[in-house]
Amino acid sequence: MPQTRVCIIGAGSYGLAVAAHLRHVGVDFRIFGSPMRRWLTQMPKGMLLKSEGCASGLPDPEGRHGLAQFCRDHGLPYGEYGVPLSRETFARYALCFQQKLVPQVEDVLVSAVRKVDGGFELRLNTGETLRSALVVVATGLDQMERIPEELGGLPAELSSHSADHYDLSRFKGKDVIVIGGGQSALETAALLREEGASVTVVVRARELAWNGIPSTTQRSFFQRVRRPRTQLGEGLGFWFYDNAPDLFRHLPRQVRLSRVKTALGPSGSWWLKERVNGHMPVLAGHQLRSAEARNGRVMLQLTDQNGQPKVLIADHVIASTGYRFNIQKLPFLDESLKSQITHEEQMPKLSSNFESSVPGMYFTGLASANSFGPLMRFLAGTSFTARRVASHIARDQRAAAAPFAQAQRCVED
Repeated sequence: MPQTRVCIIGAGSYGLAVAAHLRHVGVDFRIFGSPMRRWLTQMPKGMLLKSEGCASGLPDPEGRHGLAQFCRDHGLPYGEYGVPLSRETFARYALCFQQKLVPQVEDVLVSAVRKVDGGFELRLNTGETLRSALVVVATGLDQMERIPEELGGLPAELSSHSADHYDLSRFKGKDVIVIGGGQSALETAALLREEGASVTVVVRARELAWNGIPSTTQRSFFQRVRRPRTQLGEGLGFWFYDNAPDLFRHLPRQVRLSRVKTALGPSGSWWLKERVNGHMPVLAGHQLRSAEARNGRVMLQLTDQNGQPKVLIADHVIASTGYRFNIQKLPFLDESLKSQITHEEQMPKLSSNFESSVPGMYFTGLASANSFGPLMRFLAGTSFTARRVASHIARDQRAAAAPFAQAQRCVED
């Protein structure tokens, strides 16, 4: 049976980042997945990234293939702050990164993983079976969409998640309700309107939250200390999440879990505000109570902040209600393996090296947020993750090889 040192499941931003660093330190690995598939097929055309330019690149261990350099080489707009980056530009950059630093990506799916003596056995959808000493799970947001249970009984033609839509032009001339008040919901609503749909936004919060325009002027020493600028925004809390994910692990459990849920909550980018406000009804402070299909359309029952009922009828409802990692939703993990993984609210509890309670199995991205903080929900978390995972695996590989090398020297002497 074919064997390898490491198998990486997922070829998105976290999978590619870890792979690039493993390759740099000379660790043998195989990586499976369609490169940047979610960005190419599930992010809507015309989308702009919420993150600033400084927080939107992938970590190159040699520092030669950064986002800024790519944009300069291709004559594309770029700024550390204040210059929105398009999905199309980021996808082009990420694929270029992959082709240069991780050319060995295998565009196949892992259909099953189980624990065996000495490591793991993986089955691919091609029928191949292989053994690996270590496994890195980097599947990102796949299978983790959150959809309100009130929408659960609706047929697919009437209800969907924002992750289901690459081309929103199909809704031209339709009445569409978007549920949610975060970046995904507000940008989906703006793009729908610009494609010719009639849009209504439903938000539980009493008002929409908008990020401020990042300052590009020189700041005083006092301003820099009081509100340090980070990849996640300005402020001491953001500085902690961005610079101290290792310390985040040592916060009390309830504090960690609460911060992951509430920090960097739903809000819209500064450049999106003028595309939403005044262009569509926004029902703030409204709670979804029920939904049903009626005469080929969807009818939602809502209550406002005073408890008064309201009915909305539309051709389609899109839930832009985010993602929540749940280890039980990973379809390729063997049930006995899932049962061995210690978790906190269905996120694996990880060591300082991203290793789960099952030795040799690592988790990255959203799956690691409860252990390392809100940074892991964003592209900005790829650098810390890739460096930490790759260095740990390389260190273990050197330690395992040392006795053999010593024996060889003794034989030669």
